[in-house]
Formats: sequence, structure tokens, C-alpha cells
Amino acid sequence: MKGPLCGIRVLDISRAIAGPYEAMLLGDMGAEVIKVEVPEGDISRFSAGPTHKGENFLYMAFNRNKKNVVLDLDTDSGKQAFYDLVKVADVVVNNLRPGATERLKIDYSTLKKINSRIICSSITGYGRSGPSKDNPAFDVVVLAASGILSLSREKNGPPVRPAAPIGDMAAGIFAAFGVLGAIIQRERTGKGQRVEVSLLDTCISLLSYQLSEYFCSGIVPQPLSNSGHTVSVPYGVYKTKAGYLAIGSCWPRIARAIGAEWMIDDPRFSEMEARRKNRDELNAIIERQLLDATAEDWLNIFRAEDIPAEKVKTLDEVITDPQVIHQKMIINLKHSLGGEIKLAASPIKMSSVSEKDYTAPPTQNQHEHEVLGKLLGYPKEKIKVLRAEQKLHTDERKKHVRKVQ
Repeated sequence: MKGPLCGIRVLDISRAIAGPYEAMLLGDMGAEVIKVEVPEGDISRFSAGPTHKGENFLYMAFNRNKKNVVLDLDTDSGKQAFYDLVKVADVVVNNLRPGATERLKIDYSTLKKINSRIICSSITGYGRSGPSKDNPAFDVVVLAASGILSLSREKNGPPVRPAAPIGDMAAGIFAAFGVLGAIIQRERTGKGQRVEVSLLDTCISLLSYQLSEYFCSGIVPQPLSNSGHTVSVPYGVYKTKAGYLAIGSCWPRIARAIGAEWMIDDPRFSEMEARRKNRDELNAIIERQLLDATAEDWLNIFRAEDIPAEKVKTLDEVITDPQVIHQKMIINLKHSLGGEIKLAASPIKMSSVSEKDYTAPPTQNQHEHEVLGKLLGYPKEKIKVLRAEQKLHTDERKKHVRKVQ
């Protein structure tokens, strides 16, 4: 595959969402990504929900443009194969809990002795150290810990989790960004380094302007519901006669467009600070006016007045949107098991990257021969020994799991 990261080899030993998303972003830009998967499989393979010929939708969402090989890092032969891959790799991506890489002897301190140029990217829930480092972390848990959920709700209503796993995915983006920086620095120094991102730190960063507001005012920001913004008023989502309309800040044109020009000179709404103090009253008037027509009707009016607005769309409407199609944000990829799958494309558009070169998420161990045989030069007998040791260890582990249950 072509792209700015062509020639960079990434070992992806992560699972679920955050790490796989990071590695996929690097693969989208041309890196050769080898997903090193445990014998039991990435946990995303076993999610409930639809599949393509047995391949789970959640796994497919975050694993395109990768090769796949199964290695049991708890076995001597599996660990040695991984070390051999590290020798010819540039980046290792993991999202294991603190201490796990040290236990497996695949931490940065160990791997840099094998390859001084290696870059190790680690995504954790709370960080590698500190009082919360060992706490189990999922996206929703860290959204709560960071304060995002306290602001994601209607006034006096319960917190509402965002539809997208923004903590996981933003952590993957930040980690990929860190890896790119490490690659650039390595060009100057010849040495790799460790890149660390936590979900908690990620979510705190996403709250930058709310925190700045708090530090300046000393007042804890409160949820402003769908029709609210810390600074801009009016701003938000409003109910219409049919459907909902999202409106960006554009006063006083909004007042004119909805037939309420009298609001422009009303002292309650004439200045920004006044609108902030009287936001509930202002929003009630706007929504009352919007109930006279449908979201589509108002959208046509607002577009004519150059007011930022959009109808709140469902996903079936999104994928047929002319702009989404024009931007090629939905891609079709031929799957190795047959047929085609549709996926959301990369938002990064570059002249050196073509979606035509993208590959579908790999099946488990699909590239064993290419990775172990061709890349590492392992003879067939050595691969057979590795598989035999791996199967023995996996069978023993499964028996232990059944006993514990």
C-alpha cells in the first residue's frame, strides 16, 4: 500500500477499540500493520451483533489495512517469534493494562534492547502510574471519571453517554499523532521512544475549554441541554413540526429567519451576555417559532440566509447524503471470505493515499505464511513446532478457565 507511512512496519498487539483504531489509522496512511492476535482472538470478534460470514462488525470496524498472525506470547516459541518481528518493526501498539507488558516481557525497556529504533505506543485507562492505574477502564467509565458525562445531559436529567466511544477513539487518534512525532524525531536521533496516552488524559484534553472557563470563573460548568452553549446563544438542537434542527450561532440572522425580528432590539436578547442570562426564555421562543414548519422547510430557509444549520439525521440518511458520497466516506472492500463489506473511510485525505489500496479486516491468522514464512524466513517445521506449543498452552488455559467458571 502507498502513502506517507509506506515502509513503516507496525505490530498491533492491542484489542477492542482504542489500540486497534490507532493502528488502523497508521495503516490507512500506508504503514504495514501486522495484527498479532492471541489464540482466543481479539475480544471484539465475540461481540453480539451482525457479522459478515462470521466476522463480527465490531472487529471489522477497527481492523482494516492489517495483516494477521496468531502468536501466544506466553509460550517460548510465540514470544521468540514476536521478538523476531520486533527486530524488523518500527512501532508496537498495545492497550494492555499497566504491568501486563512487563509480565509478558514485551515492555519498552525490554524491546528497545532488541531494537533501539522501536517506538512503543501504549494506551491505558488511567496511566501507567498513580493511585488509579490498576482500575479497570472502559470508555463509559472514563467518560464519567473525566467529567464529560456530568455535562452530557439535559438540565436536571441523567447523564447520557455519547453514541460514539469518544474516549477510546480520541485516545487512538492522540496515540497515532504521538507515534508520528516519534517517527519524525527518530529520523534525527536514530532512537525510538515510548509514547503513552490514557483515556482519562484524553477526555480531560477534550474538556479544554470547559476547564479554562472554570479556572477563569471559579464556577463549575453545568449541563446546558441540547439547546445550549457556554458562550454562543442561541446554539443547539431544536424541535420543529417534524424532526429536529441543529443550529449554530448566527445572531441576529436567526431572529429574522424565524420571523421574530422584534427579538433583535429586546434588551433581554440584544447583547451576547444578555442572551446568556436569558437563554431559557430565548430558546423557548425560538422553538415555539420553529414548530410552525418541518426541519426540512427551516433548513431551506436557513441555507438561503447562510445560517449554519442541519437536520438531525439518522444513519441511513447520512450514508446517502450527497456530500458524504462525494467525500467517499463509505467504502466497499472485498473480503477474503467472499462478498464485500462497507466501512466508514478515513477522514484524512492525502494525495499519496488511495482507498483503492485498502484491504478488508483480516481473518484470524490469515497471514501466517506471509509474516512467519516470508518476512521472518521461518521454515515450515519451525512454524509447526510453534503452533503445537501454542495449541498445548491454549488447551491448558481453556481448561483452567472452565474450572474457574
